[in-house]
Amino acid sequence: MSDALSQPTESNTSLHAHDAPLLQLAGVTKRFGGLAAVNDLSFSLQKGEILGVIGPNGAGKSTMVNLIGGSMAPNSGAIFYQGHDINRLPPNRRARLGIARTFQITQPFAGLNVRENVMVGAFFGQRGLDRARALHVADEVLERVNLAHKATFKGDQLTIADRKRLEMARALATSPQLLLLDEVMSGLTATEVAQAVELIRQINKTGVTVLVIEHIVRAIAKVSDRILVLHHGRKIAEDTPSQVLSDPRVIEAYLGERYAKKRMQDEVSLYSLTVEDVEQHREEE
Repeated sequence: MSDALSQPTESNTSLHAHDAPLLQLAGVTKRFGGLAAVNDLSFSLQKGEILGVIGPNGAGKSTMVNLIGGSMAPNSGAIFYQGHDINRLPPNRRARLGIARTFQITQPFAGLNVRENVMVGAFFGQRGLDRARALHVADEVLERVNLAHKATFKGDQLTIADRKRLEMARALATSPQLLLLDEVMSGLTATEVAQAVELIRQINKTGVTVLVIEHIVRAIAKVSDRILVLHHGRKIAEDTPSQVLSDPRVIEAYLGERYAKKRMQDEVSLYSLTVEDVEQHREEE
């Protein structure tokens, strides 16, 4: 198969490409032994959107990203990109079709500086690049993520915030149409989170569709057009941020039934809850 979008295999199911969402998951399930980490998950993402994905720890969020990115294969269901089933494509093929991702745990390539790390992303995602062109791509991307002044630094010289930016830069160097961000704001200060939110907005304005997983509810509410909520591998809500974060099912998934009922009696939303609220609840439990 030389081009997954123009020449899908006979076993692949195709949608009408002109009418199809950029990304669509249809009944996707991923099991590890008897555990369904992702369970019959269906949703779509339109070109130009920012979709936020939230859920408690163990909800299946990172597994979902692994399935979309190609590092895992679903046990059942189909993943469509631009109207074509990409279930059988490896990560490098998906990258060259325009799907890029970051990882929760930042791992810069040992021995390479920041610019060289980003060049690896350019070579991975774009065919036919020579070193000079890859260098040009890397420098452009580093300017976009405000890391150009640290281009010669090694990975272990970077702050947590800068390592997160490097993850985003490597993904952007592949020239994606769809960018999957897996907790790029975790571990950041409030100021750094605000900067990350603005960076995601700027990336989206260039035409990149974004799916962002995050635990920082306020941040994801500010940056997302829609929010999807996972719990025990299943989708329990999908709507605008204000609707989702006021949904009793969502609050219960985060804080438990007893605490959620108390909060709903006070007519609050998940958006209004703080980290301290969650920690206090856990101590009470």
